[in-house]
Amino acid sequence: MPRYQQLDESQLNDAQRRIFNECKAGPRGSVPPPVHVWLKSPGLADNAHKLGAHVRFGTQFTQKQTEIAILMTARYWTAQFEWAAHVRLALQAGLTQDAIGERRKPSFTDPDDQLVYDFCRDYYDDHRVDDSTYQRVVARFGEQGIVDLAGLIGYYSFVSVTLNVFEVPVPPGGPVLPE
Repeated sequence: MPRYQQLDESQLNDAQRRIFNECKAGPRGSVPPPVHVWLKSPGLADNAHKLGAHVRFGTQFTQKQTEIAILMTARYWTAQFEWAAHVRLALQAGLTQDAIGERRKPSFTDPDDQLVYDFCRDYYDDHRVDDSTYQRVVARFGEQGIVDLAGLIGYYSFVSVTLNVFEVPVPPGGPVLPE
């Protein structure tokens, strides 16, 4: 039996259907695979999809900066579905994914994009953020910004673990990360 199966809306109970409909009506406009997994635990799904909407759409970070953090997280966890889903969005936001996917340092012309990358790199390299990077993030984005950025990579780590545990397949023809 496959670990992941996309839920059929007609088979949802009332709690699941409410969350499904809220997610579909929200900023994503759809119900992505991690939510299909989480719906088996409606309390978790209810809170997780709202957190995801906030960290992806409700912060001061640009779409490009958000996608830098998401791709860095997908690369760290080798979350194939997450990578495939967000490469397209990153390209639309003006980011090329090759360096991140190949674990090379990308080149950014925008210092704010570089700062988001540096924060993610620090965390994923050492599971800490050095004082210099921390202070630069706070100076540029404020206390709320550093909390939102930590929340963004924390949330997408949760998403990546979910996708990997439940072996959510990459859509046919989607880009994959080298192991």
